[in-house]
Amino acid sequence: MDANYEGEMDVIVIADEEGHETYYEEEMQIPYDNKRFAILLSLPDEEETGHQDDEPDIIIARIEQEAGEDVYVAPTEEEFDAVAAIYTEAEE
Repeated sequence: MDANYEGEMDVIVIADEEGHETYYEEEMQIPYDNKRFAILLSLPDEEETGHQDDEPDIIIARIEQEAGEDVYVAPTEEEFDAVAAIYTEAEE
């Protein structure tokens, strides 16, 4: 994380099948097919002593509402492909 960063950052916690948690920040939201998708960048593990310049993992999640809260779920393969293409275009 940039030590000079002064804004607020929402941290999203994603657990894998084994219950291991990875922390992500939301880089951007992309609307597609009347749904919202988030581009999530992994944050360095606080216990990790590796290099800060390692590339973060990037995942795409569909944002759904449950009880008024955003819930991040895996997109379908079609949604993933379409949102990944939109993201790649935006990054160029």
